[in-house]
Amino acid sequence: MIRKFVPALAAAAAALAACSPADADNGAAGTAVVQDMPPIARTGFDDLLHNPATPFLGAANADVTIIGYVDYNCPYCKKMYVEIDEVLKADPKLRVLYKDWAIFGAVSENAARSALAAGYQGKYHAVHAAFMKHPSRVTDDEIRRLLQGAGVDLARLDQDLETHRAEIDDVLMLNMQEPMAMGLQCPPAFIINGYLIPGGMPRAQLEAIIARLRTGQPLR
Repeated sequence: MIRKFVPALAAAAAALAACSPADADNGAAGTAVVQDMPPIARTGFDDLLHNPATPFLGAANADVTIIGYVDYNCPYCKKMYVEIDEVLKADPKLRVLYKDWAIFGAVSENAARSALAAGYQGKYHAVHAAFMKHPSRVTDDEIRRLLQGAGVDLARLDQDLETHRAEIDDVLMLNMQEPMAMGLQCPPAFIINGYLIPGGMPRAQLEAIIARLRTGQPLR
C-alpha cells in the first residue's frame, strides 16, 4: 500500500508541469490517435479494470468497456463526458470506468479527493457528473456547493476524507502512475477494450470505434 502520497504526487506533477488544461486536446478537435497496445489488450487491460474506489457505469455484461482518465478542470474531459454519457445511455452493451487523474493543480486534487470520498456514501458518480457538467473550472469554493447539490452529506464526507485518507491516497497515486506508465502526458485519455486513445473525439467517431471492435476489426 502506498502511504507517502504527497511527495510522490508532487514529483509526478513536476514531471507533468508542461501539461496544462489548454494542452489536453490531444486531437480532440480532429481525428483521435489510436495506438494498438497489445500488452494492454492481452494482459494489462484486465489490471486497469480494477479500481476499488470507482464503480462501473453501464452494463454488467458489456462487450465494450471504456476506461477514462480525466481531470475535473480539463475542458476536453468535460466535453468527452457529455459524448460518452450520450453513447452510454443509447448503448445497452457498454460500460464505463472513470479514473481521477488529478494533475491540474491543488484544486483538481481537492475535487478528486472529494469525489472519491463521496463514494463511501454511494455518491461518486453523482459528484463526478456535477463536476464534469460544471461549465467552467471548478474552484475550491464551488466544490462544496456542487457536492451539496449532488446530495452529499458534507459532515460524513469530511469524516470519510479523514478516515479513508490512506485509501484515497492509494487510488490517486495509482491513477497517476497508470497513464504515466503508458507514456501519456495529459488527460483526457481512454482505453477501449485494450486500445489506448489519447485525447478526445466526437460522438460519431466514438461510436465508429465501438462498432469496429464489435465486428472484430483492429484499430490501427
